[in-house]
Amino acid sequence: MYRKILMISSFSLILLQGCSALNSQVVAVDSYSTMQMSGGTYYLSTRTPGLQLQQQSFEIMLQNMLSTKGYTRTFSPQNSMYNIVYNYSIRGPYTNFESYPVPVNPWWNGPYDGIYNGFYGDMWANSISASTYFVKRLELSAYNKNSAVWQVVGSLKSEDGNLRTSFPYLVSGISNYINTNSNKIIYVNVNQDSKTGQYIATQSNF
Repeated sequence: MYRKILMISSFSLILLQGCSALNSQVVAVDSYSTMQMSGGTYYLSTRTPGLQLQQQSFEIMLQNMLSTKGYTRTFSPQNSMYNIVYNYSIRGPYTNFESYPVPVNPWWNGPYDGIYNGFYGDMWANSISASTYFVKRLELSAYNKNSAVWQVVGSLKSEDGNLRTSFPYLVSGISNYINTNSNKIIYVNVNQDSKTGQYIATQSNF
């Protein structure tokens, strides 16, 4: 069961890399649950090395999200019902290539933009553009007496390698899939309310 719950991490990454149209506000989510259990006390930890202050800010976001699901954080693993482990990563940079047709002006045998003396050429050529992106991932796993209870993984594409700007989107994207079986990759659109600053997650049509 433990091996099965970890397989969703690499699987969601593969599907995310194949979706070139996704932007940095769309989170690809995959979740798995071995049993339906109510919330309770938990001890939060990570196996990912990182800056202490940055991880503290990450943990506050996770703590606030988990509190809405009925989970209460404790700072003693012996007195907690669950051990919840979060891990995160940034992969890349990757390069995405896109090909599209452009008209060719026969007078100088090259692509051009617009009209030259009112003449549009009938010849077309393929032009290729390249863009660079990173894949950022957040993995949240819950254990009860060393037995896996649930796991949820969120991934998104971003033009930069800074996780701090994307972490709130990842947390909001996975929030509705705690202790659930998604049975597939679900794409969640996350927007920040300009007035309240809150992040709002809705299922996307991707």
